Amino acid sequence: MNHEDVALYEAPSLYDALIPPGPCEGFYTGLARRCGGPVLELACGTGRLSVPLAADGHRVVGLDISAAMLEAARRKAVAAGREIEFVEGDMRSFELLREFALVVVSCNSLSHLTTNGELVDALRCVARHLAPGGLLAFDVVNPRVSDLAQADGTDQPPRLWRTSDAVGEELLAYDPVGQVRFLRWRLAGEGRERRTSVMRLRTIFPQELPLLLNAAGLELAARFGDFDGGPLAGESLNQVCIACRCPDRLRQ
Repeated sequence: MNHEDVALYEAPSLYDALIPPGPCEGFYTGLARRCGGPVLELACGTGRLSVPLAADGHRVVGLDISAAMLEAARRKAVAAGREIEFVEGDMRSFELLREFALVVVSCNSLSHLTTNGELVDALRCVARHLAPGGLLAFDVVNPRVSDLAQADGTDQPPRLWRTSDAVGEELLAYDPVGQVRFLRWRLAGEGRERRTSVMRLRTIFPQELPLLLNAAGLELAARFGDFDGGPLAGESLNQVCIACRCPDRLRQ
């Protein structure tokens, strides 16, 4: 069997197979209807949210660090007959010289920033791009006891899964000091095995999240435990958050 290392974000079709669309589309689309446009989606990936937002009638800008993901997003937009501006950039240090009524970071994408400094840098960029009265909406994983159970730093038993054309396994380890989860995938199909690079995801606990927002000049306005607006509880899978800008605390 041949072996090939594949960076997940340079392989859009693999990304879409490993990380299928979640239930967030209706939540963010509904919020965009309330806020109006334009809408900025950070870490837009293959356009799985940008395209539906544009289809709902909103002016959308999608920013992502991966040229390959953006190319896939452009193809999806063309196929859907939607005009979307896609920009290659880093959400920690972007400057678009315009403001947005809504900034969205979906699918736990903020967790790719693994240090407090990186998170605050990204949130400061968001604050600078929010129009007066504008909102930041995002979702991150809600840490559970199962995360802490992996605190020995060793790989956990693999989770097996299947797509339409491949079978694979997902391996997970957790660094309790850095609050970082390490995920590694192996995908077998079409006579060869492809292994993605390790993905590092920051664990953001509920008590620290408002402090990170405050450090960037933002304030947590609402937080839910699901995309239907249910309360955040210990067993909630996600922290679904809405934040606004606080001019008196905004640091340039």
